[in-house]
Amino acid sequence: MKELARAQVPFTPRGAGTGLSGGALALNQGVVIELARMRKILKIDVANRLAVVQPGVVNLHVSRVVAPFGLYYVPDPSSQPTCTIGGNIAESAGGIHCLKYGTTTDHVLGCRVVLAGGDVVDLGGSGIETGGYDLLGTFIGSEGTFGIATEATLRLSQTPPAVRTLLAEFGEVNDASHAVSAIIAAGVMPAALEMMDREIIRAIEASIFAAGLPPDAGAALLVELDGIEAGLDDEVARVTDICMEFGARNCRAARDENERKKLWAARKGALGAIGRVTPDTMIQDAVVPRSRLPEVLAAAYEIAGRHQLRMANVFHAGDGNLHPLICFDSRFPEEVKRVREAGSELMQVCVAAGGTITGEHGVGLDKRELLPLVFSEDDMNCMLSVRSAFDPLGLCNPGKVIPMLRGCGEGRAVSVDKSNANSIVSDSFERARSILPRKITSTVFDAEAAANKIEAVLGAQNLSVQNKSIVVHPGSVPEIIKVIKLASSEAWTVRPSGSMSWLGDTARANLIVSTSRLNQIIEHEPADLIAIAQAGVRLTTFNTELSKNGQWLPLDPPDDGRATLGGVVATGLGGAQQVAYGRPRGSVIGMKIVLADGSLVKAGGRVVKNVAGYDLCKLFTGSYGSLGIITELNFKLRPRPATERTIIVHGRHSDLITRGQRVLSSKLFPVATELLSPALAQRLGIDAQNNEAVLLLRFAGNRKGVEFQTREVLAQLDEKNYELMNDDQSLWASLAAVPSIESAALSWRAGTLPSVLPRCIEELIRIYGDSFFESLWQIGVGDGRIRMIDSGKSDYTNEASKAVRELGGYFAIDSVRLDLESSALMTRIKDQLDPDGVFV
Repeated sequence: MKELARAQVPFTPRGAGTGLSGGALALNQGVVIELARMRKILKIDVANRLAVVQPGVVNLHVSRVVAPFGLYYVPDPSSQPTCTIGGNIAESAGGIHCLKYGTTTDHVLGCRVVLAGGDVVDLGGSGIETGGYDLLGTFIGSEGTFGIATEATLRLSQTPPAVRTLLAEFGEVNDASHAVSAIIAAGVMPAALEMMDREIIRAIEASIFAAGLPPDAGAALLVELDGIEAGLDDEVARVTDICMEFGARNCRAARDENERKKLWAARKGALGAIGRVTPDTMIQDAVVPRSRLPEVLAAAYEIAGRHQLRMANVFHAGDGNLHPLICFDSRFPEEVKRVREAGSELMQVCVAAGGTITGEHGVGLDKRELLPLVFSEDDMNCMLSVRSAFDPLGLCNPGKVIPMLRGCGEGRAVSVDKSNANSIVSDSFERARSILPRKITSTVFDAEAAANKIEAVLGAQNLSVQNKSIVVHPGSVPEIIKVIKLASSEAWTVRPSGSMSWLGDTARANLIVSTSRLNQIIEHEPADLIAIAQAGVRLTTFNTELSKNGQWLPLDPPDDGRATLGGVVATGLGGAQQVAYGRPRGSVIGMKIVLADGSLVKAGGRVVKNVAGYDLCKLFTGSYGSLGIITELNFKLRPRPATERTIIVHGRHSDLITRGQRVLSSKLFPVATELLSPALAQRLGIDAQNNEAVLLLRFAGNRKGVEFQTREVLAQLDEKNYELMNDDQSLWASLAAVPSIESAALSWRAGTLPSVLPRCIEELIRIYGDSFFESLWQIGVGDGRIRMIDSGKSDYTNEASKAVRELGGYFAIDSVRLDLESSALMTRIKDQLDPDGVFV
């Protein structure tokens, strides 16, 4: 790589070769770097449920290798038998089961990446929170334009103990489309929900993939439900009723495992089957909101008919990810022209419906010129600025993804003086920083003069002085833009804030900009499982409104009831239930941000699958407001569980950790396994018997399922050591509030691999002595997460930090801003998006 950089040679990485789409070869420049030979599975860690693999490993091989341990790798694209992990990472591939479980970005824990200049960086880790910008999430889906992944750490999941696969036959595509939205709106979360139209069904049944699909049906839905056995048949009955209500001719379950496999082989073989009946096929990839499927599909067939083309549809209906197959013969130029025109029209229809131009196949060269349908020039300039931070020389997959814009970040990167290539390569990070040097000002902040200028924008009632900073409360996005432009022109520093509860040291901040007045819920669409709100909306308020439709945003960060959505996303913190529901990074599908120059940019969108451009939602989530002010957020939601129960178990901390890990490995799927100190348990009103620790095991889902889960756990316990709490909402709300309530004390968080957790706890006991059990702490047994309120014992904190880090863990003090200088790549991103250091 360093030799290529010295010679200024562009390159295109390639895995299985299925998605090259012309690449650098089509541009007649650079070299293709083959990764197919890097195909070793380097490590299988069953205890921590992870695998370390090289990029050339075929997707399906991972699941085959770990199957004897009751594990599998969730992402399963239709090309699963041939596509590679490296290619999946480049495109953030999805697949059949991403509706319930998420795409590649949700299952890759870390990547080792070689940048264009030859620098090797580790992004992410092994599931432990790493702090700083989410560079891993930003890298995934970047289509080889940020660098080359040479190693990946994958999250493995337990295979579901029970599965049901349904085949529903419909006379019309329109009826099947309405059934899809109704299933989701009814609170059912299938593992997969796929649709095939008449053309696809007939092609499949005439091929080696024939599975007994009805050739006279207008459409068929394949619905898969999984989980524990108890209650699963009730969900099957519910889906069946909905399908029949919306016009299904028939809805039946696969008779056995053999038929189930044949049905899914037919679905995954659809593209190959259509190849038997047409010389050429253009497969499109777009995403629309589920609720708009009927009208978009009708428009797709109309477009194909008008252009005298044959169209077949097979797609991920559950998340609105369309894959229309347009049949044609490339020997006839006029037909090729009509195919291109039809494809372009279809993309415009999808975007107009609130969708995007690609959900998993990527942009590449083919859709590069369509990106402005989705993003503004400011949006794309922001993306290119991030791209130039990863690749200052513009060598990685040049020309791909984003059309070159005048004055954009990539333009600045590739326009640097190349006369001294060796110097550029040997010190590429520093060279990149010199492109956009930060302004250094020694001007003393005049708070009174600044207040007068801000008052002219916001009015006197919306600003106040706190210590030496001015606190402002803009009431709209235009007002925020005016404030930031004023701050930038005056060389003032700014700190964004939500509820003002986690400000930390404000000595460097001239202005504190609160989003608390941006408190409107803009939209909630139950059929699409999405909601959009301004950043100042409180999480508790948001979930109260969503609950009216049986849905929620399943996040439980530190929150005493004041936490705003913007603050939750800006810190990126989860809580006790993140082992089941994830951290905020997995729930944010779109956002709007005011950058340091006052420009308003959009990241992501309003659909649950979207790989158009770069995933800057991941970059801004957890950035602590150091890159911009989040003003609006789009979330994917979940159905609210019908039942939630908590088992409270008393005992020695070491015994409880063992018990919690045993429950986690038993395929009972608790949503939380939280260990509490005796002091914290008592603070929450739990009687900590004999000053023992307490383990909280929470289960959530349908009534029969939760009853089965709790019954199985209780059968293993001594009845004197536990209690069952059926109404547990207040308990978990109180637990989330503790760090905020104890805000006067020093609160820190840490994380280790779950297998290392017992050793880490023993080290903390050694450091704190008897005071450890007198302190307030909670420990996530499932994910190795630790949070402690230290009562200001800084000496202990320093020792604890050292001990955790020596065990390969992560340590951070709450309310402390990010240490950007610890990562050259983070610093480069900061320099690109905020060159003057406006946000502190």
